[in-house]
Amino acid sequence: MKPFCRKIKSTISVALVFCCVALTGTTQAQIPWNWSLQAGAQVSLQGEEMPHPFAGGLRAPQWSPIDMDGDGDEDLFMFDRDGSRILVFERENSEWIERPNWSQGWPEMRHWALLRDFDCDGLPDLFTGFQNNIHVWKNTGLNSDGAPSFESYATPLTASWDFGAGPQDLPVICPFDDKPAIWDVDEDGDLDFISFTETSTRLYRFSGQAACGLDLTCTNRCYAMVSEGSEDNTLFIGEDHECSFNVVDPEGRPSDTEEAALRVHAGGAITALQLDGEHGHDLLVADVSYPTISGLFLEDAVDGQDSTAWVDYAFPSLISHEGPADSVELQRFPAAYPLDSDADGDLDLIFSPNIGYEIDDDRCVQLWKNNGTTAAPIWSLADDHFIQDGMIDVGRGAIPKLVDLDGDGDLDLVVGNKERYEGPIDTPSAIALFENTGTSTAPSFEWKTWNAVDLPLHNIESGFPAIGDLDNDGDMDLLIGDEMGFVHRFENTAGPGTWPEWTLQTLAMPDSSGESIDVGQYAAPQLIDINGDDALDLIVGEKNGSLQLYLNCTSAEGTTWCLATTAESGSDWAGIQANQTSGINGYSTPCLYADGSGIHVMIGNELGAIQYYGVLNPSSILDPLAELTNAVGNFIHGDRSAATFADTNADGIPEMLIGIRSGGVRWHQGISTGMANLTVSDDVSSFPNPAQVNSSVSLRGNNAQNLLCAKEAHWISHDGRSLRAQQMGTGGVRAPSTPGWYVLVVTPCANQVTQELLKIPMVILP
Repeated sequence: MKPFCRKIKSTISVALVFCCVALTGTTQAQIPWNWSLQAGAQVSLQGEEMPHPFAGGLRAPQWSPIDMDGDGDEDLFMFDRDGSRILVFERENSEWIERPNWSQGWPEMRHWALLRDFDCDGLPDLFTGFQNNIHVWKNTGLNSDGAPSFESYATPLTASWDFGAGPQDLPVICPFDDKPAIWDVDEDGDLDFISFTETSTRLYRFSGQAACGLDLTCTNRCYAMVSEGSEDNTLFIGEDHECSFNVVDPEGRPSDTEEAALRVHAGGAITALQLDGEHGHDLLVADVSYPTISGLFLEDAVDGQDSTAWVDYAFPSLISHEGPADSVELQRFPAAYPLDSDADGDLDLIFSPNIGYEIDDDRCVQLWKNNGTTAAPIWSLADDHFIQDGMIDVGRGAIPKLVDLDGDGDLDLVVGNKERYEGPIDTPSAIALFENTGTSTAPSFEWKTWNAVDLPLHNIESGFPAIGDLDNDGDMDLLIGDEMGFVHRFENTAGPGTWPEWTLQTLAMPDSSGESIDVGQYAAPQLIDINGDDALDLIVGEKNGSLQLYLNCTSAEGTTWCLATTAESGSDWAGIQANQTSGINGYSTPCLYADGSGIHVMIGNELGAIQYYGVLNPSSILDPLAELTNAVGNFIHGDRSAATFADTNADGIPEMLIGIRSGGVRWHQGISTGMANLTVSDDVSSFPNPAQVNSSVSLRGNNAQNLLCAKEAHWISHDGRSLRAQQMGTGGVRAPSTPGWYVLVVTPCANQVTQELLKIPMVILP
């Protein structure tokens, strides 16, 4: 081991050297590790490498273009309203590559999020829903971590309204279940906004009044001369349309007729763009209850108002199209997002659900390309699970486990799920398996099956796996917790050293009293030796957020389970309680991890965080435990988290994989939290070192004078914080914006001589 200070040059000041000595004695924080969100290990599916396997799955994604790295081409921003998640993908030639560090540090977003440049500075600004209003964040450029920085601009966004008593400033309305259109619809250099009215039957238009700004006026409360029915997605146009509550001076005020009775629908999504190549713009409007989307084709009326001339209820079936489908059809509520996916100069369309339930979980994003031109578009379905096909997505509620399934000394990957939606009464649960075809220090996974056990055959719903050798025969057996609170046992009949084959042994496994183990609802088991007797014990999470501990009571009659209770906590083990949104259900999922210091007690919860309770006292395993951290690493990627901890590269620091409700898994690479006794790399150096804050730092191989290329890089500060290192051309990264002691951790590009992780100590000066 080479201590960090060994690399510090003698030219550094005495004060800095003293700081270095102090750092070598730094004590660990409450959590003994730190993690960096990364792309994770390689995963192959039927011989093809998945481009972003650990992106976390998709449910209700919303899409916007953004040039994240300033290279002149558009990258791809995604906000998933189911769990308020962010993903950002870099365009590399014709491929999309997820960049985990680009998704960190964004402002809070709710309901919906779209990126649009309102001030003409070339930087897309952030528009997001808040209750029934719109909040705007101005993009101020990239920060030192490589993600955009934002400052609050309008919270809420307002417009000038005139109902007859004179103009007044009021918030721009957008019902929170909806998605508005934000577009320069009249091509005058400013953004316009189209949203449903409070009654959700007609359309507002808020028109920009000055280029490169957000000076808005409500110019129409009956925009496009269209209204929607209360019972279905019928659209009334022409003489069938009624509206008498417009603004004082609308763009072509409709006739003054009586307003129909108020009608309310549950949600709508609007997109404005040119659909058929004619002058002006058109609209795409979706309803929450329908799998198709309506194209509204607008024309200029004699009074200057944009009016709906006709409707294609199953866009694009009635206009020019080609390819394998005539219509956009998702399970429900398909919202549209225009962007140039193939960089050919015209806009294509991405469609994905604007709602996160009763949807086709693992196939919910369609890409329709414009195979014609802007003037004469021809719409064609190009991909029915765009982006999603490059990631592990098991439907809803992913549950990862890292375990050596076949006894070959490396960790394989198991991913369970709560369910996969195939219809209102067809939501099967399944267990997917991925074999580690790499090594114990460099994992690489190959897909084996999406359905290792036929859980529907046994009427098991919301299956939650736990894996361990229960009968000491050298192979891995399987427990499955279910939605009803029971735990079922499956025996591995394949034998040691082979890929497992699980067959049902016991439905509703009993405890020592002969009664079925029943924790109420949503049993989430984990097998781990709690009391150090070399027998696997059973911890079970549940819907109400507590844990139950069943000690292994092996006898001559076989393995059974004894519920551990105390006078203080009853059957709620250690007084642990999962944090929750509603104050009712915590959905605790145990993810304990054992290493040389003992058993680290952690649980996932409804909020999507991982709570940490410290190291278990082996002499008093039933004593109450106090929560030390409510969100390990501050990582929250979506609701209903389930995690697994394991050291996949044998560096002594566990990786953390978190499964979330969106159906996928996020990979967090374990990294050092301190600099004492840090092993550094001899075959690479950085210059200058020391370096100034925000300056360019170059990497050079010591055995070759050429610059090294960094595929990924991040800084670790002396207190364990991880910061993404922004790339600055070939062989360079940007120094942090705060002075101090750092280690630069570099993953070399694939064409480098070395493929090992490089660690370079550095001093950053003011």
